[in-house]
Amino acid sequence: MVALNDRLAAQTFGTHEQVVLFVHGGARPELTWSRQAPLADRWRLVIPWRRCFDPSPPGPRQDWEVDARDLREILPQGAHVVAHSYGGVGAAVAVAREPHGVSSLTLIEPPLWFVAEHDPEVARLVRIARTAGDPNADPELRKRFLQLAGLPELHPDTAQLERLARDLRDPAEARPDLDAIRTAGMPTAIVSGGHSVGLERLCDALGEGLGAARVVLPGAGHAVQRTPEFNGWLASFLEKATPAASPFRD
Repeated sequence: MVALNDRLAAQTFGTHEQVVLFVHGGARPELTWSRQAPLADRWRLVIPWRRCFDPSPPGPRQDWEVDARDLREILPQGAHVVAHSYGGVGAAVAVAREPHGVSSLTLIEPPLWFVAEHDPEVARLVRIARTAGDPNADPELRKRFLQLAGLPELHPDTAQLERLARDLRDPAEARPDLDAIRTAGMPTAIVSGGHSVGLERLCDALGEGLGAARVVLPGAGHAVQRTPEFNGWLASFLEKATPAASPFRD
């Protein structure tokens, strides 16, 4: 473990110059990115704990705006960014504010609801997602949320996710500038798991807004990065996204 600054702690794997920054969502990074370790053979993987997740500093609540500020402070010039779920909200906001410093952006089922907020299937997902951490939530809606997130009811990560979600800043408030990302010309990809109609529609709309590659890898639900195909796909995408003349190549 290393301290990236006075804000975040991180794990680093590999010694290559080219960095891939992995940003987790509601589950801890040890679980979220456990299957990405083999990618350290080609890139230096930097995997921070977001604020509120020990050993990074505590905070009053999970907040995508705070995440965006934290990520901008630690993001190496020319890094690739890969972000999952709620972590993708702060990552998108951060990259939109300084898009020319990033080599590529990959978002895995981020709840950027605004791109398809009038779609009835997406609206249904928003209602389900807002039950996370609500002790008074309808038990059936809570069960649907846990199924959507791929979390067992009695798992420690589930308890932590629900605890941290009790005062979560609503991702519906986020409005990252998709045009800024698109016009910067960086390669982008939107990845989904083919397990939810609403999430597929959301990711389709986001992919269209960014002019991004659109990838569906079924088999692991919301944790798309745990599918056997993900690492091979990501490695190919990152290779193509790194210009041959880049000073960040080995």
